[in-house]
Amino acid sequence: MSLITASHHPPLTATPETTVYDACLAMGQHNVGAVAVMQGDQLAGILTERDVLKKVVAQKKNPENVQLREVMTSPCQTISADLEIEDALAIMVSKTIHHLAVVDENGKLAGLVSYRTLMSQKVSTLDAEVDHLSAYMGSDGIGGD
Repeated sequence: MSLITASHHPPLTATPETTVYDACLAMGQHNVGAVAVMQGDQLAGILTERDVLKKVVAQKKNPENVQLREVMTSPCQTISADLEIEDALAIMVSKTIHHLAVVDENGKLAGLVSYRTLMSQKVSTLDAEVDHLSAYMGSDGIGGD
């Protein structure tokens, strides 16, 4: 499975001027944990649930008065769409991040992937491999006992 297939594509986007409140409403409506913050067609940052928790709620700021530019993660980590899920997971683990922006060959935003989604894909792949190996090991071939 490709990173694009595993990502939220097209990603939920907002502008730096969008309020945290409006971004949270949109994330809730789309059932995602992050929004790509775009300045024109360029990725300016990512706002994640964790950003909201640490930089808005814990600081007792009013989300209706805080713009994304004030609390988004910027610059944000990106990964090429042609890399493997394992590459994305390795980056996420090594940098302790939960969301990656996936960019195409032109450097344009193609999607957002979450650690949870990638781990779910990895578990599904491993389950399928275990089932395949179990079937192989449990079958009797020609001349089997």
